Amino acid sequence: MRLQGYDLAFVNRAGGADRNAAPYDGAGRAGGKTAFAGYLDVERQRQKMRELPPGGMLDSVYMQFMEDYRAWKAGQPEAALPDSQGWTEENLAFLRERYAGDLSAFEIYDALDTMKQLGILSEKGLRCAEGTTLIAIDMKAGIVETSADPDSKAAWLHGFDEAPMVGFRSLEDILSWARDFREEDHPDFITGAEAMARGWI
Repeated sequence: MRLQGYDLAFVNRAGGADRNAAPYDGAGRAGGKTAFAGYLDVERQRQKMRELPPGGMLDSVYMQFMEDYRAWKAGQPEAALPDSQGWTEENLAFLRERYAGDLSAFEIYDALDTMKQLGILSEKGLRCAEGTTLIAIDMKAGIVETSADPDSKAAWLHGFDEAPMVGFRSLEDILSWARDFREEDHPDFITGAEAMARGWI
C-alpha cells in the first residue's frame, strides 16, 4: 500500500550538477500531449536531483507544480467572478470565455479552482481532481491513510500521473468530469475489508 506522498521531498546525497537543463513552463499549451508533460518526465526529476547541492531537498512533483502555479497566478490579472453559485448559465459562460481552447497546466488548475469558488466543484471535488484526496482505512493495527489511487509504481511521481486533471486538455474535459463527479464515490473512511476488495491492500 502506498502512503500519501504529495508532501514528500527527496534528498540528494551525492551532489553533482548539470545547469544546462531548461526549466519546464507549465504555462505552455498542451498541443498533442498532456499539458503536464514536463511534470511527468521522470528523467527530468532525476536531473533536478542531480542539480541539487549535497543535502539539498527536491520537493514532490505536486509541490513543484503548485509552487510554479502560484508564481504564475501572482502575475495574472484578478478576475471578477459572477455573483451566482453553481451550474448557472452565467457561470458557464464566464468559464467558457475565460478558459477557451487547449489549456496550459496552470490554466487547467486555475479553472478547477475557479469552479470551486463558483460553487460548481466542492473542496473534495478539487482535491480529487488534483489527486490529493486521502482515505482513512480502518485496520486492526490502527487507521492508515492512503491516497485515492494507491497503485502507482512511479516512485518519482507519487501518483501525480494518476490525478484526473493531468488528463484534461480543455474546459469541456473539466466540465464533463465535474458533471460525473460524486462525492459518495470518494469516501473519507472505509473498512479494511473494502480496501482489500478494491485491491488497495
